[in-house]
Amino acid sequence: MADAPLLGGANDTTRSTGSHRHNARSVDSHLGILRSIFKLFYTGLIAPADTTYATIMVLLNCPDPDERDKLTMQWRDHKLNELSFIGVTSPLTAVCLVSTGSWPEISSKPWFIKAIWYCGIVFAVFSVLTAAQQSLRLHRLSAHRNGLHYIRLCLVRDRKRLDSEEGQLKLVPRPFQVWSWQSSMVFLLMAVACLILGMLVLLWTAVIEDGRGIVWDEDAKLATTFTVVLVASIAFLLASQVSMMVGVAVD
Repeated sequence: MADAPLLGGANDTTRSTGSHRHNARSVDSHLGILRSIFKLFYTGLIAPADTTYATIMVLLNCPDPDERDKLTMQWRDHKLNELSFIGVTSPLTAVCLVSTGSWPEISSKPWFIKAIWYCGIVFAVFSVLTAAQQSLRLHRLSAHRNGLHYIRLCLVRDRKRLDSEEGQLKLVPRPFQVWSWQSSMVFLLMAVACLILGMLVLLWTAVIEDGRGIVWDEDAKLATTFTVVLVASIAFLLASQVSMMVGVAVD
């Protein structure tokens, strides 16, 4: 009888080790899923690696000076069009966020709902300012005699070189520079996220604010319908981003 606890302790240790390994695998799996989702949003909406980073790599390392200037002009023109689109979309988002303050039921709702929307207004305004700043910079640089050269310097300010698979040295853009040129899009996405998040919190707060828990009334039906449509829209958005991913080779 005295040996029973020893045998039982060994079995418990084995089970504990197996349980820890299973938990570690589960945590790694969940982290991998979160990284994949973040990468999907980042590469699909903010800075797609195949259409942002690779494009800059190509124009920086083109051996023909005339072709390099042509690629730089194409990048500049398309970036100006992108900034122009953001400069139109961000004010519309700001107007939507500002209009939420005039809703009659907002005054009786918790403070954090309005705080979310006010943060969205800040993001939308800075999206416009960033887009305007970058547009002015590109226009002013283009007016210079060596404007295209200076535009390329804005993309690879540290002039860092890396070894490629063929053993050739290539200029690579700094990640911070890539993020900087996409910052207006980042602000716009954060503003839209604040608008949607504030509406989601507003609807569910009306369901559970009475302290009775979730009651299946009209408010609960409205919040459920909104949540289902929101989840379906996000799923469709992610699927569309996956379908548009292409591989751009860097020669």
